[in-house]
Amino acid sequence: MNDMRFVERTVGNEEVKIAARGVHVYYGDTHAIKDVNIDIADKMVTAFIGPSGCGKSTFLRCINRMNDTIPIARIEGDIMIDGEDIYDRRVDPVQLRAKVGMVFQKPNPFPKSIYDNVAYGPKIHGLARNKAELDEIVETSLRRAALWDEVKDRLQAPGTGLSGGQQQRLCIARAVATSPEVLLMDEPCSALDPIATDQVENLIHELRERYSVVIVTHSMSQASRVSQRTAYFHLGEMVEYGETGDIFTNPRDQRTENYITGRIG
Repeated sequence: MNDMRFVERTVGNEEVKIAARGVHVYYGDTHAIKDVNIDIADKMVTAFIGPSGCGKSTFLRCINRMNDTIPIARIEGDIMIDGEDIYDRRVDPVQLRAKVGMVFQKPNPFPKSIYDNVAYGPKIHGLARNKAELDEIVETSLRRAALWDEVKDRLQAPGTGLSGGQQQRLCIARAVATSPEVLLMDEPCSALDPIATDQVENLIHELRERYSVVIVTHSMSQASRVSQRTAYFHLGEMVEYGETGDIFTNPRDQRTENYITGRIG
């Protein structure tokens, strides 16, 4: 990885949280991501949009090194969080993933109680010295995920027994329990009904007060509702990136306009 001291520390008037330069991703001989350069602001929701297979989820997974788990994946370029190279050999991916939480497309609670789902991360990272501190982390995390009032009387019930929307909010509570600074969401509403989707979108608005949120979504209307900045991906390239309102009303690139108007998808 290269020296990244040239990276701007602000994007617009906002502080840069994540900076990527010259990022390429290969799966064997397949060139999945091509020369992505982006500055992602702190305390803001950034949406990645684009057709299926365009590379948006692949790039998202670079930000917490989830692609490390794929043997044929190879990543080139630089990704920095708070000016620190996350691909430096001295960076422990497990510790990185405590700092960079992730919520997946399909709710995936552990086959444990609601309490143990949320307590799992703080336990393995040693974030609580005793049961009282762990209880407080669990309650705080469930409150931040707007789930506490619905589950506070059944914390020992299995997390898999919750509704789909509740399960996804439980996964969000689990992700924030390790006190991350960045929250990645890979199509977090695609498996949810409209009511649950609305609940999660409202939650995303609240989460940006504490975290940098990066969301991959196939729904342009969702991107326009929840994000302040949007990046459009196409065939592995980041075609355009800017204020969400500008991307949707005045795109600079014809490929972006073609996607937004439904001519490609």
